[in-house]
Amino acid sequence: MEDLTLTHTITSYECSADHLMKPEFFMHLCQEMAEEHADLNNLGYGWAVENHKIWVETRGNYEFFRRPGWKETISLRTNTGQAGAVQARRFVEMTDKDGNVLARADLLWVLIDIDTRRPFPIKRAQLSINGLECPPITEELVCPEWSEQPFATCAHTASRRDIDFNGHINNSAYLVWALDTLPLELTPEGSPTRVHMAFRKECMLDTPVQVEHYRNGSYTHHVINSAEGIRAEVDVLWA
Repeated sequence: MEDLTLTHTITSYECSADHLMKPEFFMHLCQEMAEEHADLNNLGYGWAVENHKIWVETRGNYEFFRRPGWKETISLRTNTGQAGAVQARRFVEMTDKDGNVLARADLLWVLIDIDTRRPFPIKRAQLSINGLECPPITEELVCPEWSEQPFATCAHTASRRDIDFNGHINNSAYLVWALDTLPLELTPEGSPTRVHMAFRKECMLDTPVQVEHYRNGSYTHHVINSAEGIRAEVDVLWA
């Protein structure tokens, strides 16, 4: 399967007050690249809905080397392959006009049967990625031990702006919740350079959650919890 490469110019609404791209917007770009590439290979959103399936991201590992600035034009490159019987891996790499790597991501996806809400084997679906390898391009984020109790807990409710096409909370919303509810005075210096996200359970509109914050030096750990169990976990290295 061939790589897909696209260009994008950073907009003002993708940037924070420092005129640099917010980390969650790289996640948005990764999702758009995933759909564009999948659709070109007849396994995108349209194919999935027609076959009563849906692609769900289960893990994301992100590295940031330099956040691009407002009006900067960047290039994005992606490809995918099989990571296990029910898992597909996708990489996304973002570079500047000189070819320097700005950020990259390793993403694990599972094909879910809409009727049973259970993973559907890639081989059984006869997808074009069956047997294709896609080795990781990032290193696993190894976090230190955390205290038994969070240093801060913030209540939050899933809102309409967080909902995606699939009817549940968009993956990037968990990172936004983690960073926005992290008390400023307890936030490590710098900005996120490594982010690891694990998605545990679907979260729907109006679901009340507790965002639990832990910290060890330059690492922060965020658990999005609810009465029905953990929805997602976010690990961040700041520098």
